[in-house]
Amino acid sequence: SLWKLLALIVGLVVTFHAASCGYFFCVKFPGLLELPGNMYDDISDIYYLSGGPRVIPSYKHPTSQRNHDPKLIPQIIHQTYKSSQVPNSVRPMMQSWRQANPNWEIRFYDDEACLEFVQHEFPEYLDAYRNLPKHVERSDFFRYMVVLRMGGLYADVDTECRRPMDEIIKPRDTLLVGWENEFATPEIAAHRNYARTRQVLQWVFAAAPGHPALREICDHIAQNVYTQFSQNTNRDTLERTGPGVFTDYVLKHAAMHPPSKRDDPWTVRLLPKVHFGVHPVGLDGIEPDAPGITVLHHYLGTWKVRGGWSRNRIDLYRLWRKAKSYMAPESSKPQKVVDKPSWHAPHQTGLFPVSIEWEPPFTMLVDLIGHGDHQAGSDVSASLTAWGSWQPALAPTRGPTVLDALIGSLGSRGSNRVLLDIGAGQGLFSLAAAARGHRAIAFELSANSLASMEASIAFNGFQDLLTLHKAALGSQDEEICVERGGPPKAPVFGGANPASVPSLIKHQVDLARGYSHPQLHNMSAKVSLDALEALAEHEPLPLANCTRTARRFKGNQFVLNETKVAAIRISANGWEASILHGLQDVITQSPPSVILMELTPSQMQVVGMANAATLLQQLYDLGYTDISHSGYVCDERWYNLTRSIRLRGLGFAGQDSLRQPTWCTLPPDKFHALSARTSQQQRPENILLIYKAAAKAKQSLLSQGTPTPSTTSSSGVPLVGPNVTVSVCNVPATGRTC
Repeated sequence: SLWKLLALIVGLVVTFHAASCGYFFCVKFPGLLELPGNMYDDISDIYYLSGGPRVIPSYKHPTSQRNHDPKLIPQIIHQTYKSSQVPNSVRPMMQSWRQANPNWEIRFYDDEACLEFVQHEFPEYLDAYRNLPKHVERSDFFRYMVVLRMGGLYADVDTECRRPMDEIIKPRDTLLVGWENEFATPEIAAHRNYARTRQVLQWVFAAAPGHPALREICDHIAQNVYTQFSQNTNRDTLERTGPGVFTDYVLKHAAMHPPSKRDDPWTVRLLPKVHFGVHPVGLDGIEPDAPGITVLHHYLGTWKVRGGWSRNRIDLYRLWRKAKSYMAPESSKPQKVVDKPSWHAPHQTGLFPVSIEWEPPFTMLVDLIGHGDHQAGSDVSASLTAWGSWQPALAPTRGPTVLDALIGSLGSRGSNRVLLDIGAGQGLFSLAAAARGHRAIAFELSANSLASMEASIAFNGFQDLLTLHKAALGSQDEEICVERGGPPKAPVFGGANPASVPSLIKHQVDLARGYSHPQLHNMSAKVSLDALEALAEHEPLPLANCTRTARRFKGNQFVLNETKVAAIRISANGWEASILHGLQDVITQSPPSVILMELTPSQMQVVGMANAATLLQQLYDLGYTDISHSGYVCDERWYNLTRSIRLRGLGFAGQDSLRQPTWCTLPPDKFHALSARTSQQQRPENILLIYKAAAKAKQSLLSQGTPTPSTTSSSGVPLVGPNVTVSVCNVPATGRTC
């Protein structure tokens, strides 16, 4: 019985250990003489796991100072309601504006005060104002007029202010608006009762007095009082006074007054959806308690007619309006009836401006949702539109962000230290560096991403700071194939007809960027686009010719002798070792302070490049001894460590106040564990390597099996250079032999 009892105790210990282990960094079972605290060899990591990247941001602009900088938009809040008897349901929301903005003047207007204001300030618009058929249309017209004349901010009474507007409005802002929503097709937008596939909201906006965009909107309304835009009464209002026409003229003036015109006072800044456009029940991906919300619209005063069509009262009113129009002068009679926007801004080329959440802010021109390139499994344009930020494998707002960690390493402004941005995509990292006055050298091949990045560079006036090379990088110079089976259909954007244009599949994007399977890039190979998915599954390849080529270069030649590379970012879908090999002179002779890699070991195996653990060890030996990682694996480490502590009852000071880190430290003894775990994931892990002067003796990146032909790493993974033709049977995990 004693032996049975002992066996039962041992069984319980083993079972309890297994139950509390998790999947990652779970090590050996304890021996008979080991204490329970030794069950995890990295349990001590809990004390420094959340140390994160030790990079001090170089840009310092205290919030208190920024909030008191003189601004062109006056501190006035305008609100309206039909009478002074405001419903109790909206009083707390109106009070939120006063609480969040104690130094602002709040002006309230009922219908009588609105009419008096128009009579006194805009007599030229008085007849148009009186003859608008709906109260909501007069409300729309008034908000444009009052901000045009007085400046300040307009807010519907059913909006809740959650952040001080002084934190949002910048000194140079003269028109500040927010994106409401976007849709992949006009049909989806129409089904949701939106006038545009990508629409600007007008329940809150701010402007300096006299902004020409507001003047044009007012002129449009005055000229179209008797124009019937649609048989649908809701759509009719959207086009006459509402978000439809507001969107058109805002985008028109955003194109006319870009930030690159430094002396142009009439700026237009379009905030991401999270600021003003979040739905109170969490529609479209942003919850009402999400971080970063500035204004929440509660939709308590909805004006739209149920079903979109006039009911009896509205029908009678329209009959009266029609009869009245026959008594009006000839020039005022209805000119047209259309079931589409009456005017399309000629500047709408398919790229839309979004202000990025960065200090100082800058604007990116992004694609419509579902039409831009994906990176790290996400639609970058959609993330930027919704949140004003994006980062691979992490929530956009989770900080310290990858962007903060990388750009913070560049030092002071004008220090002649540059960022190498390899696989730049739409250019978020390079543009953020340029916004702070740093130089950046970016490399990208995808036509979609290039169009966005080139437009953003010109829009912000960053041509002197940002150099964009239409090239891929690798270990040697060569011509590569980047398109097979014919070019994809060119998307038509800007409200024209995007319905039939799907996003490129991942393999097409990887091929276009220059970082797909080596066999696809090989000029002598014949592979069709239809074979891309099969290639990912290691199936035989059909034949087709290459239809577009590009160049791959060694990175060394792009860095001038007088240039100090401060940071390198690599987003290359498994080609990291090859790219670093081509940058060998840069890294060994004048090591950059920081290297950031979006590392996906599973893709490294498919491509046939160095094992991730081996690559990390090589960089560690070169002096990059301070390493952090961020993403799924970091989260899993934290979960498993804290789960073990909770289940075992192991306590320590401050346990209750533990917060999940964004970044985890990565010591050398965890390289293989991370490589093994991420090899099972398709999403990347962000690896941040910081150079330390007290490092081991430098070695050539050619040592220990980096990507050169016919070389094998210590882990046995074939390391193949990008100029070598790779047969599918040589790809790890295929199980085939040549």
